[in-house]
Formats: sequence, C-alpha cells, structure tokens
Amino acid sequence: MGEDMHGLILFLSLFIVVFFVFNSSCISKEVPVTETYYETEYRTEYKTETHTTTEDVVVKTTDGKTYIYPILKWQTGLYLSRVGSGIGMSYYYGYEISTAEHSTIKVKVSVSQGALKQTGGIVVYDLTGIGQIPNAPATDQMGTYKDGVYIPPPVIQEWLDSFNSVLTNSTRALSYLDTNIGADHIVFDANGIKEFCILANTWNAQPISSVQLVWTDDVTEPRTMIKEKEVPYQVPYQVEKQRTVTQTKKVPFWEAIFQ
Repeated sequence: MGEDMHGLILFLSLFIVVFFVFNSSCISKEVPVTETYYETEYRTEYKTETHTTTEDVVVKTTDGKTYIYPILKWQTGLYLSRVGSGIGMSYYYGYEISTAEHSTIKVKVSVSQGALKQTGGIVVYDLTGIGQIPNAPATDQMGTYKDGVYIPPPVIQEWLDSFNSVLTNSTRALSYLDTNIGADHIVFDANGIKEFCILANTWNAQPISSVQLVWTDDVTEPRTMIKEKEVPYQVPYQVEKQRTVTQTKKVPFWEAIFQ
C-alpha cells in the first residue's frame, strides 16, 4: 500500500512538472477562423389594395360635319416645289379652324372630278404658328431668261424662296395626292392645328370641290369607381453569411516557428 501511494505521488508530481514545462513553452498566436453569422435583409413584395376614385366617363359620343371656307385664295403660274411637277397653275387655299370646341377633329378635302382627270398634285401644309402665306408681291420688274430657264425678278424670287422653304419642310406636310392616280379626297388629323393651306398644281381652275371638318364630341359624366392597385411592402428574412475573424490561441513555440 505504501509503495502504491508513493508511485501515485511520483506520477502526479511528474505530470505537474510536465504540464508547467509544456505550458511555459507555449506562445500566443493569432490565427484566422471562419465564423458564421446572420443578417436581416429585405425583399419587396406586393399586395393588392382597393381604393375609390372619381373619373369622367364617356357616356355618349356625337359625330358631325361642318363645311369650312378659305380665308385666303390666290393663284400663280410660278413653279412651286413638291407640288405636282409645276404643271398648270398653282392654286392656294388658306384656312383657319378652331379645334378646342370638339373632342377630336379631322379635315376632309374633296377633289373635283375635273382635277382628277388631269395630271397634277395637291398637298396640305400645317401653317400653325406661321400664318397664311400671301400671294407674290406686285412688281413692275421683269424676269429674265437664261439658257431657256425663266428667272423671276429679285422681289419675286425672294417671295418664292420663302414660300418654298415652307413647302420643303417635311414636318409641315400633312398629306399629298396625285390627282390622276390618287383617291378623290384627302383626310388628315387636325387636332392641334389652327391654320393650314391647300396647294394644288393643276390645269383645272376648280381643283377643290369642298372642305369639311369631321368632328366628334364626347359627353362625359363623373362616376365613382373602385379600383385596385399593387402596393409594395418590405419583408424581412435572415441570411446566413460567413466571415473570417482572428482569434488568439496558445501553440507550442516550435509550432509557431515552423509554420
């Protein structure tokens, strides 16, 4: 029994000595460690909600036609670009209209049967913001010919250049018709147009038979309506993430040296 106790004491003493020797031989070292953590993020979802609103609803639509007449007319034998081929006379018809009193409005230009039987061209131009174009100014100056080509006097050439600058503006052209191969009328949307002109190159002295406003008027009444709309809202959810952090632990000095 005494020898066993003596052996136990000796073993414990040896263990304690080894422990202190090992512990004293360890050093602190920072090592990277992967750490798991969680963050709250949000995603957008939608839900349907109802709401009440008052809107004007069309309950009746009426249609009508109104003849309109030119406020300015003139004719000239001078060549005007983009209108037929300079054949015959150039006839000008200028109009003013009011579109504010109607919901929608179109203009129908009817071409005479006499003009349709001859070669020529009819074109419509928007003159809103420009105004009507007057006839060529009167002058005593005479034109000249050069190589068989007629050259107008300067005052007429200036007017002709100004007029042709409108005719060559593609944003101003509303419609075009070839009289010998086209339809018997021109229809164009006149919403927002306050002034326009019709220019016809033809041998016929009465190329336009009539011009009409073709309009519609909408009758509206306020109505209470229940509507639905999609409303966004945020939904939280947990996202698992990982990051690398540094921790301090004790390692044997030889491990710290050789790593």
